[in-house]
Amino acid sequence: MPKLTKMFISSIKPPNKGQVIYRDSLLPGLGLRVTPKSMSYVVEGRVNGTFRRVTLCKERQLTPSDARKKVMKVLAAMASGKDPTAEKAKRKIRGATLQEVLDHFISVRILKPNTVRTYRQMVPRCLGDWLDLPVTAITREMVEQRHMSLRKTTQQGTSGEAQANTVMHILGTLLNFAAANYEIDGKPILLVNPVKRLSNNRRWYPHRRRQSIIPDHKLPAWYAAVMELRHQKVKDYLMLLLLTGLRRTEGATLRWEDIDFESKVLRVRAELAKNGNEHRLPLSDYLLNMLQRRFQDRADSDYVFPGQGGKHHMVDSDHVIEGVAARADCPFILHDLRRTFLTVAERLALPYVVLKKLANHSGRNDTTFGYIVVDVERLREPMQMITIEFLRLCNAPGQVSLFDIQ
Repeated sequence: MPKLTKMFISSIKPPNKGQVIYRDSLLPGLGLRVTPKSMSYVVEGRVNGTFRRVTLCKERQLTPSDARKKVMKVLAAMASGKDPTAEKAKRKIRGATLQEVLDHFISVRILKPNTVRTYRQMVPRCLGDWLDLPVTAITREMVEQRHMSLRKTTQQGTSGEAQANTVMHILGTLLNFAAANYEIDGKPILLVNPVKRLSNNRRWYPHRRRQSIIPDHKLPAWYAAVMELRHQKVKDYLMLLLLTGLRRTEGATLRWEDIDFESKVLRVRAELAKNGNEHRLPLSDYLLNMLQRRFQDRADSDYVFPGQGGKHHMVDSDHVIEGVAARADCPFILHDLRRTFLTVAERLALPYVVLKKLANHSGRNDTTFGYIVVDVERLREPMQMITIEFLRLCNAPGQVSLFDIQ
């Protein structure tokens, strides 16, 4: 058993594989662990009869004499019953950073791809300087100040408020997750979620639901601008959103396996629907013809609207939307097409339960709605009526009258 000195340590040849431990003859409990690529001081002792070996530090960080001083303190703590392995684990839990909690949350929760993307984008963008902070260091004052500053740093006031609220809701979710999953001696590392300060002080910004739609008198110009687009895929995608009310991602991610040509039904899979419920819509004649054409002309892709190369679905482009808006003199976002769909559907005096089913709204707070089962065939005539009304409003060729189906 050698005495660990600078001279002895410098003479050690690393093993080709595995590890070798040289124990100090001067201080039992101090060892030097040598691997092919590193040397580290270790402490060996017993805690309540159980053997423990704990890494102290890299060899280059301390001289042998300084290492002995530190080891004596660790051995004294072990003799009093303190387990350095457990203490190290506690320090790691207590020091869990926002980045670590975010990664852990995403790894264990069943989340939609869009949700993961939102978390991965918004947390670094809006809370990037907090990522390396222990979550226990995030205070109520920090939350309140960041919530206010996020509102100011976005150019558009309303969207700035919406972004500030969204980021803090995400942060609150992550901190709740940390409180439920990170404990020391049975106690959560977070006793109070600092984001609650916004609720307690009523500091959440009011939610202003967008009311924008494409008005009737603008639909002919909008339709004409869409038909002038160079790519048929984009034309069909925009018309699908208008005539189904699907959300942008629901439409863009449609696969051919989601189209039942025999039953004339379109399906949005549960994992892609916002409320987690599978959504089935009957296809109007216009949509059926459009999808049959796309199927016959399809490339080697599983997607109805494939992206470049066909391996992934298309990604809608802002400049295409802006181009249509400019030509039609009608600013819009893709979600406006969903609002326009439901607005036109409501004007046709369709039952409220049918409107909710067409929109795939869950009705969580509507007990009666939960007892009503609407078969997909119940939606077929309403879908045909909505399509016919849109084609009329758009001055599209080949229109028929609503009276033709009544």
